[in-house]
Amino acid sequence: MNEAVPSVVAIDIGTHKVSVLIGKVHAPDNIQVIGMATARNRGMNKGKIVSLDKVITAIKNAVQEAEDMAECRVHSAWVSIPSAELKSFYASGRTPIENNEHTIGTSEVVRALELAKASHVTSDHYLVSAVPLGFELDDSTEWVQNPIRMSAHSMVGHYQLMMLPISTMQNLDRALKGANIGVEKMVVSCLATAEASLLKDEKEYGACLVDIGAGTTNIAVYLDGRLALTHTLQRGGEHVTRDIAAVLQTTTEEAERIKLSYGCVDLKVVKPDHMIQFQGIDGPQTISRIELAEIIIARYEEILTQVHQELQRNGAIHGLYHGVVLTGDASQIEGMVNLARHMLGVSAHLGNPPVQVHAEEHQQAALRRSQYATAAGLLMFSQSDTQDTIVDPVDPEKLSVFKRVGRAWSALNNQLKSIF
Repeated sequence: MNEAVPSVVAIDIGTHKVSVLIGKVHAPDNIQVIGMATARNRGMNKGKIVSLDKVITAIKNAVQEAEDMAECRVHSAWVSIPSAELKSFYASGRTPIENNEHTIGTSEVVRALELAKASHVTSDHYLVSAVPLGFELDDSTEWVQNPIRMSAHSMVGHYQLMMLPISTMQNLDRALKGANIGVEKMVVSCLATAEASLLKDEKEYGACLVDIGAGTTNIAVYLDGRLALTHTLQRGGEHVTRDIAAVLQTTTEEAERIKLSYGCVDLKVVKPDHMIQFQGIDGPQTISRIELAEIIIARYEEILTQVHQELQRNGAIHGLYHGVVLTGDASQIEGMVNLARHMLGVSAHLGNPPVQVHAEEHQQAALRRSQYATAAGLLMFSQSDTQDTIVDPVDPEKLSVFKRVGRAWSALNNQLKSIF
């Protein structure tokens, strides 16, 4: 690869596809995509690897097509970690400041994190990310974001920890090695997607990213620019396809075609006389688009109900001043924004295409498709100078993490206190 301009590669391994972007870094906020590709992934089900060889094939196919476009060779990449089995939770660690001047240094911050991890990370799980929420000095109700060189007698570090089964990480590592791809860094997929899809103001003033993929739906809530909650639901677009196939007695391939061509979740925009022809198991069949929409709406309402319950359970629903941002291929269905507004009771819109990542004019439309959102986020993550994640889930007995996080951020402190 030509290194006259620094380059970076991003690989997003999803349930139904592998997406690859190759970018030239002109500046941290100016990444030009020179190679892009997606390949069908037949080796995963519900976000989990079920056939290592098929995942390897998908990675190789996507990488090779992107290489051919960019006229280069890929040896290593930033890689998204599938989050189907992700466990995310709040944790804290308290440590005394024992030096003579009671000054906080790196060793105290590291010790606080180690203590936070100690009671949560189990032998069969791997800590993939630890996002610092804030640091409590001498039991002050006002948390600070960077305690280094500050004075205190004790410090409590507050974190959002994310873990995956060790076997999942091992299988992902084997898939990448099988495709001859080295790893620059791994990033949890929801963090990468949020990097690409959320504006700075949305992260600052409160927004929830709802990423509806093929096998899972990922939730990521941001307040004051920091991650405050993540959660994964075992529902996604492939469940809608299966519902259609079961009700209409057709193949999953035909059900997917019908969904993509005629799917809708807003009955108000469907004409009553719009009929759809499809191939059933017993031969040609006809269904009204309204009937199809009713099948689809039932599953999407289930997904959004679970999203709403999770946001309510953690007290997050009241802090989403910028509402919900929808992304993922399965969120692109007609009427989704209106359904989300109705079901969640907050404003909603589709994800924002990242202006920092661009391509030639004839390739720009393809780059803006939702299938590249996570990979674009990985490119941006690679250039971020505020990476709070450390690569190496909520206790009902504890105070809501949102009550704790609300105290950490002076910019929203008064507003959050009135809510929490």
